[in-house]
Amino acid sequence: MIRASHLVWGALIMTVGTGLFLVANEVGAREKELARLYADIRRTTESLHVLRAEWSYLNDPSRLERLASTHLGLEPVRPEQYVSVNQLPLPPAETGEGLPASLPGGKGGRHPERPVGQVPERPRHPHAARQAGGSGRF
Repeated sequence: MIRASHLVWGALIMTVGTGLFLVANEVGAREKELARLYADIRRTTESLHVLRAEWSYLNDPSRLERLASTHLGLEPVRPEQYVSVNQLPLPPAETGEGLPASLPGGKGGRHPERPVGQVPERPRHPHAARQAGGSGRF
């Protein structure tokens, strides 16, 4: 009987030893992967710092102003460039066919329902006219 119990204990010790060896190898592999991930995070963080520094340099208002004046010839808006809404021209009136009066095929003339100088009302939301019609689709 002593031999059978020795065999059982020996097999159990071998099984536990093999299991511990496999777990130790798996832990080592996971530690290497974790170290690789930490290094990757560190490289990504460093590149983010570099990109943020480049972004702040590229978006510096004085630099942008200098580039705009050099390459675009932009100038500040002068007060005489502002106009009121009443000074804006009216859009061309649409004909019954959906063509503006100024295009060939348009009937010409003024819009019959709109007095001179009045701006037509537009829906506040692009889908408001469609929703008012009750189609239920966007």
